[in-house]
Amino acid sequence: MSDGRHGNRGCGHAGAGSAMTDDIADLISESLIVRDMQGRVTIWNRASERLYGLPAAAALGRRLHDLLGTRHLFAMADIEARLLSGGTWEGEVGRRAADGRELSVEVRWTLRRDAGGQPADIVETGRDISALNALEQETRLAAHRYRNLFQAMAAAFWEMDFSRVRMMIGSLMASGVTDLHRYMAENPDWVVEAMRAVLVIDVNDKVISLFGATRREEIVGGHVAWCFPPQSRHVFAESLIAAARRQDRYATETTLTRLDGQSIDVLFTVCWPEEHKGRGHVLVGVIDITERKHAEEETRRSERRYRELFNHMPVALGQLDMRYMNDRLSVRFANQPPPRNEMDIELDFIQDILRGTRAIEVNPEAQRLFRAPGREDMLIPIERFWRTRPETVRRTVLARLNGEPGYSEETKVDALDGTQIDVLYTVAFPPSTWERGTNIVAFIDISDRIAALAKVEQMQSELAHAGRVAMLGEMAASIAHEVNQPLAAIATSGAACLRWLNRAQPDLDEVRDLAGRVVSDAQRAAGIIARVRDMAANRRADHVPLSLNELVEEATHFLRNEFQARQVELRFSAAAGPALVSADRIQIQQVVVNLAVNALQAMAEAKASAPCLSITVAPVAGSGLCVVVEDNGTGLDPGTAHRLFESFFTTKREGLGIGLAVCRSIIEAHGGNIEAGNRTDGQGARFSFTLPSSAEKTAAN
Repeated sequence: MSDGRHGNRGCGHAGAGSAMTDDIADLISESLIVRDMQGRVTIWNRASERLYGLPAAAALGRRLHDLLGTRHLFAMADIEARLLSGGTWEGEVGRRAADGRELSVEVRWTLRRDAGGQPADIVETGRDISALNALEQETRLAAHRYRNLFQAMAAAFWEMDFSRVRMMIGSLMASGVTDLHRYMAENPDWVVEAMRAVLVIDVNDKVISLFGATRREEIVGGHVAWCFPPQSRHVFAESLIAAARRQDRYATETTLTRLDGQSIDVLFTVCWPEEHKGRGHVLVGVIDITERKHAEEETRRSERRYRELFNHMPVALGQLDMRYMNDRLSVRFANQPPPRNEMDIELDFIQDILRGTRAIEVNPEAQRLFRAPGREDMLIPIERFWRTRPETVRRTVLARLNGEPGYSEETKVDALDGTQIDVLYTVAFPPSTWERGTNIVAFIDISDRIAALAKVEQMQSELAHAGRVAMLGEMAASIAHEVNQPLAAIATSGAACLRWLNRAQPDLDEVRDLAGRVVSDAQRAAGIIARVRDMAANRRADHVPLSLNELVEEATHFLRNEFQARQVELRFSAAAGPALVSADRIQIQQVVVNLAVNALQAMAEAKASAPCLSITVAPVAGSGLCVVVEDNGTGLDPGTAHRLFESFFTTKREGLGIGLAVCRSIIEAHGGNIEAGNRTDGQGARFSFTLPSSAEKTAAN
């Protein structure tokens, strides 16, 4: 054999061994081609010459796929990659003979490795199937499709020979075993023996990668006992029982073991196709669900954390079924812009929503807050809890419709025993929960805080009252003089009136004029007494819209006689416009009078030659209003100025130290602040306080 058909001769590697290889290759009836890892032909036998019409000399050293125009449904690069990983590949390829004929060739490629385990060459056997009859062609096509499907599936597929196991089951039943399930449960060694009796006929590439193999031969030809850990052997047993019961398939989730010992969670499926039953073959599909299992476990852990947090939070939490509310809102406000004002949402509509929305879960704190005997008592329509303040839910709906992220307010809810409870109510509107038709609402019990605030307000009111009484005591002489003026005028007018009446011919016009003066002076005296009575009364603060200009001007009327007696010039500057604030008239006037009295005393102590008190009302940034009281007295000691508003701190020899502390409490209760300092020119003290305007305070509320 010296015609050079074989690559080892053509490459100059002739010898006895190569001659024997040539003879063996030529004795094979099928085409035998060997190519190196670069695809160049190294062996080309006589059957190949006959099949493709090319002599060996024309083929040796040429790239096989280029030479014959090899083509396949899949890319050749993908098939070559599969060959490198699995070691073998078989299928049908298209090729072109030397005379131009198109051939369909069934080939089997086997990868050979050298002593070091590195890929050496690829051995191909092939035969022409172009002339097969139609039936055989269809059969081969079906087999080809099965093989392609078997390899291309994303799942790991095994083809196994169960014939020996089937014989073992038959022997059991022949020996009188009727309950296979019980027998296998009581005889685990038999199950292991059955697993060792299974023969793996074929696997696809996914099995190799999933189970950590490097070559098909590590799995093919062996048994399956290695991949079933003890806790999963019952799955194998149940698949045998399913086969004995002639079920078409069996599927379950279980855990299998890779060749490296690592556990994987899988969906395990066994089926018995009709064409395989006669041969005792089964198909086993394995889908890796490890990531899904991990995700499910993480979901369960998250659910447990959520449940623990939900149940142990010191906040009352309720989960609501919002589907009815969502449906009603979708219908009611479809094809129209959302309402801008809560009054645009009818209260009857809100009541309907409350009747259709139910609590589906509550935590123990919610049971305590709402005085519920048990959890089930809370799982009712939420209308029961909003009898007192349904408008809170109306504002919640308004916020939801206008795309707000959530809503919160201090409100009242109704407990199951009828108690009204002060709470901080909060709800968020995350899209995910609303889309699922559920949501969480939270309630914080603020009853103690509200009660404490009421107590503080009462104490502040009593302290303010004490301050007013003390201030009136200091002003007693001034008030007496103030009242004495209209009383003296009344006495004078009354005496004159009597004289006119005692004349022989009374002048009734003069009497009528004098009587009018008496009435006017009496009303002035009554007004003075009414202001003193209001200042002395202990009553609850009542915040209403008032003109700050008028408040300050009225307050100065208390001190009119003091100004005259001390020869103090009063300069009052009012703010432009209405200057409205939401305030309690008496309390704000108390602050103004207190600051003015302090200024009068400071100027008297300084013995100012021209004492002057300036009171200014002016707007400030942020739509608030400011009242500034300035004098030209002694000014403030910088070392103690920061303590002026502390309770019981005073710079006066006979002072109690409560006046300015009361002033601060009053101003802060109105949402403002008060400050003290010296005038910029250093000639006296400067006190100022700010109050939010009526519109600003309403918006904040």
